[in-house]
Amino acid sequence: MLIPAHLDGTETPLLVTLDGPSLRIRRAGAADSRLPIARLARLTVRGSVTFAAETITACLQAGVPIAFLDESGQSLGQLVPVHRRREELLVLVEEAMACGSFAVARENWRAAAYRAACIRVTMAMPVRVADLRARTVARAAARLVDLAGAPLSTDALMARLEALLAAFVAERLLSEGAGLRLQGQDPDLDIAADFRGILGLELWPLAWRLARYLALHANKHRTETLLQARIARFFESHSPRLEKAFTEAMALLRRCLREALA
Repeated sequence: MLIPAHLDGTETPLLVTLDGPSLRIRRAGAADSRLPIARLARLTVRGSVTFAAETITACLQAGVPIAFLDESGQSLGQLVPVHRRREELLVLVEEAMACGSFAVARENWRAAAYRAACIRVTMAMPVRVADLRARTVARAAARLVDLAGAPLSTDALMARLEALLAAFVAERLLSEGAGLRLQGQDPDLDIAADFRGILGLELWPLAWRLARYLALHANKHRTETLLQARIARFFESHSPRLEKAFTEAMALLRRCLREALA
């Protein structure tokens, strides 16, 4: 099973070097640690983390995306490998593009996937909504998170979770054969943005649970490092649900593309 790794150098700088098939993580005053590259799903990097040049190359060659966060935990950008682990999805997209049916298939998929995500949010949170549009559900969920009384704003909390989600989406799309072209290199084919939007709705129950926890235990997270570590742990505990939602959305996308080609 692939594992995510979070490197935080905000308090103590980190040096990442290549040690055979592993990354060696060096921190002053602590023993070195190793991360086998073959087992990495993705890396998220925050603060003062220095990479030896060959480490970046090794990660990208292994298909490991790297997301960079600023000191407040918000996204600065990503390195997405060209490496593709499966080609089927790209083939389906290119065939749909060639016959002029991709735009309609994509729109049908987005409508169905967003609706499914909205239904899951309303089942996981005590919200009342007049309709199942994504904007309506997100606003209702945001009001509930606001009421939890976390020590940081709902917008700031969601921005941190969305930064972690971006790395998750990049890694999962790579495993499905969706390389750079489907992850922003071609704006007309940026399904990564679609997945971030769909799965972003799935973050609201997590944000609500996290906000209530932080409101009760604010004294345990007085430093940025402790706060970000807690947010990352909550995110990873929620990843099985995100994985299930991603799998369902991907299966739906493939079905829509195949129906468009039938």
